[in-house]
Amino acid sequence: MASKSRNQLILFFVLTFILAWGSWIPAFLMPNSPRLLSFIGLFAPAISALVVAGIYNGKEGILGVLVRYKYINFSTKWYLVAVFLLPITYILSIFINLFLFHYTNNSVFVGSPIYFIIAAFIWLMVINSGEEVGWRGFALPILLKDLKNSIWASLLLGLIWGFWHLPMYLIPGQSSFPFSLFLLLTIGLSFIYTALFIKTKGSLLPAVLLHAGTDIGPRIFRTANFTLSVWFTIDIIIIVVGIGLILSEPLKSNFSWEENYK
Repeated sequence: MASKSRNQLILFFVLTFILAWGSWIPAFLMPNSPRLLSFIGLFAPAISALVVAGIYNGKEGILGVLVRYKYINFSTKWYLVAVFLLPITYILSIFINLFLFHYTNNSVFVGSPIYFIIAAFIWLMVINSGEEVGWRGFALPILLKDLKNSIWASLLLGLIWGFWHLPMYLIPGQSSFPFSLFLLLTIGLSFIYTALFIKTKGSLLPAVLLHAGTDIGPRIFRTANFTLSVWFTIDIIIIVVGIGLILSEPLKSNFSWEENYK
């Protein structure tokens, strides 16, 4: 990895962790603190990415990150994958556990009205842009260009992305399953994010849609009632799908394309 790229990534990751953990840890230590404090941490990756891009490449660097929102002219199937992959995975995991482990849950669905789900999805797209501008808009292109290996780039970013969330597990009510399973999920999702990024020639929109599709789960399903086996099944499905997309032949042939990895 080139020295400049390495320095950019190190500075980006350090700033992202400092900004996020600096807001989340006080939120844990002071439960009555304003929710805005923990909310700020969600935008740490975007803030850090734009700061680092500006330091190293000026205005052109900042625009180079944000311009990825302009890449929207790609196959409809990738829009569908990004939006519906996780909800379908939830349903599939529930049925697998129903038949294999006699999983029973009489209230799988929350019963939210469709207008609420749509509004929540749009809101999540806005919020999750705070992450994706940094993770997939800034860090991933550098890793892909320098490592020239989509698997290693995905694995490394997935691990860092997962551990970045660690303080959230200290805040009561933030998660209903162990951090180890969450880390597996972020690694599996990282493969899918990378595949969508390459398939759509560097577009940031699929990442935002996929992130919203992931976080919309608790608004549709009673995820707090999911057993560990359900979560583990979700992890396995996501990892298999992610690696499958990464290793697919069309993806290999597209990997030499690097214009949008700048």
